[in-house]
Amino acid sequence: MHKFIIAYIVAIIIMIVVVYVETGFNFNKVVPLKTTSTTSLPSSSTTTIQGSGGGGNGTFIGTCDTLYLSTQYNNASLSEECASSGGLYGIWVAAGSSGSETVTIKGADGKYYLSQTAQYNCTTFYDNLTLPSQDYNVTLKTGLGGGSCGNALIKINRTSTPPQQIYSDVYNGNFSTGTYLGWSPTNPGFGTAPLNITYADQSNVNCYVGQPWSGYSGAYFATNYNCGLQAAAGNLSSSLFYISATKPFLNFRIISPSSATLYVMVMGNNGQPLATAHYNTFNYTASGNAATTFRNASIPLSAFVGQPVRIKIVAGSTNQQTYIAAGDFGLAARPVQTPNILVNLTFNTT
Repeated sequence: MHKFIIAYIVAIIIMIVVVYVETGFNFNKVVPLKTTSTTSLPSSSTTTIQGSGGGGNGTFIGTCDTLYLSTQYNNASLSEECASSGGLYGIWVAAGSSGSETVTIKGADGKYYLSQTAQYNCTTFYDNLTLPSQDYNVTLKTGLGGGSCGNALIKINRTSTPPQQIYSDVYNGNFSTGTYLGWSPTNPGFGTAPLNITYADQSNVNCYVGQPWSGYSGAYFATNYNCGLQAAAGNLSSSLFYISATKPFLNFRIISPSSATLYVMVMGNNGQPLATAHYNTFNYTASGNAATTFRNASIPLSAFVGQPVRIKIVAGSTNQQTYIAAGDFGLAARPVQTPNILVNLTFNTT
């Protein structure tokens, strides 16, 4: 009994000590509760991922000379800041499995120096870009899926000459760069650059036959017509690209009279002819001026799926009225061709 009383007294003394330590017998004092910290992420359909270079968090700005952003996620947005001392850069892009990519490069001066969207699934040398000395924000946005070749990416470096590589579509197929970047002209026929439609259609330039150029979706096209001068012979060959199982048709736009010396050829990696197509777009006269209106053309290439090929536009004629004009080249799931313009199409599958 005495032991129980002693234990009870000891317990009371311990409680008194605890209360004193916690409150100092000041019972108006509020003792804070211990809590567990949690972070709530905002819900969004867009995944935003920080780049590896560190510039996006404002603590470090790397150089634009070696900037690289990449993500495996669809519908993502990835941004990075970099500093440039100015000069010429090479821009590389890939849509990867996301199916498409959009890249913007915005300077500290508020100007956009690049804003482009493409569906090059595999890594592609997109263009050269001259940047003044300042800081830049580079943003990569990805598509909703359906592509291949791994991750989407944007790469900036000082390599201004595209290396030999095989693309997932016709590189610079509509000559949107205003140059023959990725194409190889031989002989003088196609000149040193594609023709600018806006320039050619000006009344004081009058760089067309009869009526201004029409039926073309881009701003530049390849032609051996030389603005009223005598047309010259020449060839123009594209970079290599793979024929896709989901896009086995090569669609493009063309102007060409019937001529054995004017045609579009698809060649294999070793230069062997795989398909040769001759056209007579003057046959279709339902609308437009025959000499300056582009028509849709398509070459089926399902027999060469998975193979690397290149396009060769051939102009062997030197007659002023016998010229070829072509552009808007790209792979497609379905053919689009104007009726009655195909003269002959031959295949070499051996």
